[in-house]
This record gives sequence, C-alpha cells and structure tokens, in this order.
Amino acid sequence: MGENDKAARETQVNEYIRGNDMDAACKLLSDLIVEYAREKNFAKAEALHEKLYATDPMALTQIVRTGEIIEEEKSESVDREHLEIWSGLYDSLSTAEGNALYYSMKSKMFQAGEPIMEQGKLNSRLYFINKGEVKALFNQNGKENLIKLLGVGDIMGQEPFFSATVCTVSIVALSSVKTMYLEIDVLKKWKNEVPALESKLYDYSFKNDLVKKELESKNIDRRSDKRVNLSGTVLFQLLDKSGNPLGKGYKGELSDLSAGGISFIIKSSKKETVRMLLGRRLKVSFKLPMKHNAYHNIEQLMTVIAAQPQVFDDYSIHLKFDTKWAQKMIEDIDASRVAVKPDQG
Repeated sequence: MGENDKAARETQVNEYIRGNDMDAACKLLSDLIVEYAREKNFAKAEALHEKLYATDPMALTQIVRTGEIIEEEKSESVDREHLEIWSGLYDSLSTAEGNALYYSMKSKMFQAGEPIMEQGKLNSRLYFINKGEVKALFNQNGKENLIKLLGVGDIMGQEPFFSATVCTVSIVALSSVKTMYLEIDVLKKWKNEVPALESKLYDYSFKNDLVKKELESKNIDRRSDKRVNLSGTVLFQLLDKSGNPLGKGYKGELSDLSAGGISFIIKSSKKETVRMLLGRRLKVSFKLPMKHNAYHNIEQLMTVIAAQPQVFDDYSIHLKFDTKWAQKMIEDIDASRVAVKPDQG
C-alpha cells in the first residue's frame, strides 16, 4: 500500500508539471524525498532530488533542505564499526564526502590463500581491510620475497588505483579477510559531486602505504633491468583484440629503454582516456641509435603496463616487451644520439 501510494504521488507530480503548477510539484517532490530518505532508499531519494532541481532550480529552500536530510539519513546508516576503523580518514572529510566515500564502497570476502592482487596484472580496485590479515609479496628473478603483513585499517592497491599501473606486488589472504573496495570509475563520478574527495583519499592512501614504505626501507629495487635514458620520437598504434591496427598512429617522446621494455611521454588533457591504455597492445616503431653511427629499425608489439601522470598534461607510458632483448643489444645503444621516426634517415 505504501509503495503504491508513493507511486501514485509520483504520477501526481508529473501531472502538476504538465499543468505548470511547479509549486505543488516541488512540495510533493520534497515530501517524497524525505520519505524515501527516512526509509534509507537513497537511490530513489537522490533521483527525486535531481528531479526537484530540474523542475524548479530556484526552489532553493526545498532543494537544500531535502539534500541535507538525505545526507543526515546516510550518516546515520553508516556502519559504526567501519567508521571506527577508518576514523582517521573520515575525520578529514566533510559529511557529504564521507557519505560519498562510504556509499561508493562494495564489500568482498577472501579466504586464506586466495590472491587479492597479482604482480604484473591489472587491478582497478582500492581495498580497505576491515577484518583479517594479508601478506604482500614481491617476485624478483623467480624468488618470492615477503614485503609486509597488512591487517585491519590498512589499504591495498594504491599505485594501480591512482597511478594507472599494473600491480607491482602480489597480495594474498593469510586468513579470512573482509574488505570494502572502490572501483576506479567512482573517481569520475566524484569530480562533480565531491570534487575534493579524490585528492583527500589520495593523500591519506599514500601517507599510509605501508608496502611502499617497506620496499623503500629495505631498498628493494623493483626494476630488474638497467635502463638507458633515450630521447627521440616513437610512433605507436593501438591494436584490437585480434592484433590488427586501430585508427591512426600517434607520436610519443622516448624516455628510456631496457631489456624488458620502454617508456615514452605523450600529451593528453583526458586522464580517463590515457588510463584506458593500461593493458592494451600497441605496435611501436622507431629507429634506435646504435654505436658506429648505425640505426636499428624497431617495430614491435608491446603491452602497456603503466600510464602515469607527469606535469603539464604529460603522461609517462611504460610498455613491456613480449620477449626480453639480449643484453648485447642494450650495450650497443648509443644514448648520446637521438632516436628517429621510421620514415627518417
């Protein structure tokens, strides 16, 4: 009966709007928003709140009042245990930001021995540990190194979530682990609703990145191959799932090269577009300067393993070779000369 009654009143709202009786429509919408909020049906309450704004953007008193009621009801529904565990994070947020963070989260359980993240693979989630313990591992030259044990109140996945890279360590559950997590898509949604939330979460997450701190304290170099700094131009082209070129080619500016891969710089004002390169296959072409004034023609298929923001809309794109180059090839590179495009001599 209650739901039928609300549905009938929503129909009445539309009739008021068609009849251009905006005052009646806004009043009825406000009543419905409050009722849905009190019932904790926040999706419906927020949808009607958007409709209220669209119906009459100048109905400021009702828009603000109903918005505050939604936020109040959300705050009352937040898991108190979760709030206590993450009090340091929530204390830095406004009510609206705290609610946006909490209601963007999803929950997931992991059993002992189950991998949460795997080194070298994609991960688009930022995990918050609410219960249990995990171990962070780093595999180097076939040897598995224990980096750090993480538990309640720790965060996992900062680098791949914020910096668009593949996972640089593996995370495995040691016991039954209860987590809450965010999907990367939520950052785009927050830009309009709570624009300061991403930077606050970023600051908190990296301030409390225990895995990174442990790697630095143990002086573990995650780069297995020596890098040669290079300058010059590369051409690259996106490939589809069948390995066929997609659209036109693009230019990048070489940064460095190793036996395992290369990196180059591109310009883009669209962070989301650049992030989409992560995990994609590219065909990369350039002429590599070698000793004795020779050039070696490079045209290889590679996989993007990182797309990291720099300054002034620059992004550093890191790619992995399918097969490592011979060390002799790296030693014969003449880094004092510039790499050139394939169509240049």
